[in-house]
Amino acid sequence: MYTKTPTVGALPESYVEIDGVLVDRRIFTTPFICDVVVQQCGSACCHRGCVVTGGDIERLTPHMDGIVRYLPEAKREFLRREGGNFVGDPERQGTEMLPQETMAMIRFFKSAEDMRCTWVVDDECVFLYPSTQPAPGNGHSVTVNHCAVHSYALERGMDWQSFKPADCVQYPLCFYQKDSRTVLALQEEPGQAIVPCLNNPIGPPMYRSLEGTIIYLLGECFNEKVQAYGREHFPE
Repeated sequence: MYTKTPTVGALPESYVEIDGVLVDRRIFTTPFICDVVVQQCGSACCHRGCVVTGGDIERLTPHMDGIVRYLPEAKREFLRREGGNFVGDPERQGTEMLPQETMAMIRFFKSAEDMRCTWVVDDECVFLYPSTQPAPGNGHSVTVNHCAVHSYALERGMDWQSFKPADCVQYPLCFYQKDSRTVLALQEEPGQAIVPCLNNPIGPPMYRSLEGTIIYLLGECFNEKVQAYGREHFPE
């Protein structure tokens, strides 16, 4: 079931203020890398599907014929039965919206009751498809899950951040309003325990590895101030 009322996030336990935005301090101290091969995660962050906005639906729908070509036949058939509709029916899917999921996306909706997710098929987002990719070091091929929307955008030279659903692009960060303040924080749900990238301390700190996400959420100017703050106060 979906959360019936919006859950507004609290202030992070420890934060710094940058250009009027309260930034979760862990963004400067937490190593992070999003790499499905290195993390061997099976795209675990996609196991519940993603929240889709009206804008996401309008943007993706005209491209569905091309997007579904990446999918295995079972998922293509599922979408055919649904008339090409990739948005799950909450009466049938029963996807539960966890508090931070609601908090991270409520800015796009009038209420949490309006939120809908992509279909979840075989315990994963309907847009995931199996592929192979060389492992670093030995070059052996390993099985991974890729996003059909992401692959479609990349192969056509599109800006994938502008094309994909906002919920996918911003994870694992989010921003929201609390007590009339803007907060940039970590989105630790859904299922932090099963998302390896949030538990495996490798890679550069989040403020660097997620620089593109910070720009996507709050712009180039704000990101420059975040990068400068990180270099000054959290030297490596």
